[in-house]
Amino acid sequence: MLSKILSFDWALWFFWIMATTWGWLIGSLILPGVTMILTGALVGVFQWLVLQGRLAHPWRWIVATSAAWVIGYLITLLTLPNGFEFLQGMIIGVTTGIGQWTILRREFHWAGWWMVFSTIGWITGLTLLPGVLLTGTMAGALTGLCLEILLRNPKSETLPASSSL
Repeated sequence: MLSKILSFDWALWFFWIMATTWGWLIGSLILPGVTMILTGALVGVFQWLVLQGRLAHPWRWIVATSAAWVIGYLITLLTLPNGFEFLQGMIIGVTTGIGQWTILRREFHWAGWWMVFSTIGWITGLTLLPGVLLTGTMAGALTGLCLEILLRNPKSETLPASSSL
């Protein structure tokens, strides 16, 4: 039991950081007018690759992430003037965190912490350390820590046989 508590899945954390970074990076380089909308979908797709075998029906992650990201982005686009990056990071982090939480809450104890880590991750990435590489890296590093802990606390010990769908 102690080894489970003290061990840390560094590979999972690394792949999660890379998935979030690549999603952000590629989304930032494609068509500047639709960058923020595509970024959410690409982050969801790359993270989905890491979640294979760890979630039942991992494809839902792409849908939840994309929809929640677009909602957050549209809220910021329609309500915030330029120069409010902190609030933009907070709103996108909250909406994305809520969307992803709807998937995680079914499978893991303490999934509510995901919304907190998502918010802090995207505020940090979009405001404190903005940049093509650092934004996704910071968000991925913080949410990856939370993911690693959640994966240790499943509501059931085995994934359903349909988890490959």
